[in-house]
Amino acid sequence: MGTSDDTPDRGASRPYRSRVREERAAETRRRIAMAARELFAAHGFGATTVARIAERAGVAAPTVYATFGSKGAIVRALLTQMERDADAAAWARRVAEETNPHQKLAAFARWTTVLLSSSKTTIQAVHGAAGDPAITELRDEGNRNRREGLRSVIASLAQAHALRPGLGEQRALDRAWILTGVEPYLGATEGCGWSDQEYEEWLTALLQEQLLDP
Repeated sequence: MGTSDDTPDRGASRPYRSRVREERAAETRRRIAMAARELFAAHGFGATTVARIAERAGVAAPTVYATFGSKGAIVRALLTQMERDADAAAWARRVAEETNPHQKLAAFARWTTVLLSSSKTTIQAVHGAAGDPAITELRDEGNRNRREGLRSVIASLAQAHALRPGLGEQRALDRAWILTGVEPYLGATEGCGWSDQEYEEWLTALLQEQLLDP
């Protein structure tokens, strides 16, 4: 027997239901992340429980675990999203394409400022939880990634014979890595009350002074 044209195509509704589920899951993930960000900023990482995050997001605690797995994973997701919001890929291209050594370091200092500024509330919230294994892992991973990002910058300066006389690539990388860390930024903006612009200008001048052939 043939199938009537009036018979509903049940399979046609499946992609729609799938999209609806995906949209709801994405919205749940967004609400949890934003609730966690607000609570981390207000109370710190250690004092913020999964139960409080769930309550703020309007979901059950098991939903938080099912969506992220842990508080540390929420922080990772927040920092990853902030990198996207700060347009990390475009900044990486801009730094890589800059041929003038002084301008290359100025661009990297600008990028560092943009990223740290956009992530500041989350960074501050977790900075005091250095003993937490999840935060320690995130910190170590971030330091490794920053070092790898700087490696290509230093290599390009070395190829252009722009490094200070007697300064090898490894030591230049060490200097740049130390200067662009979270601690100097928080020390300048929170400890000393500097603006982001003042920090950027200081970092630019210091990178140029410490790395480039005068």
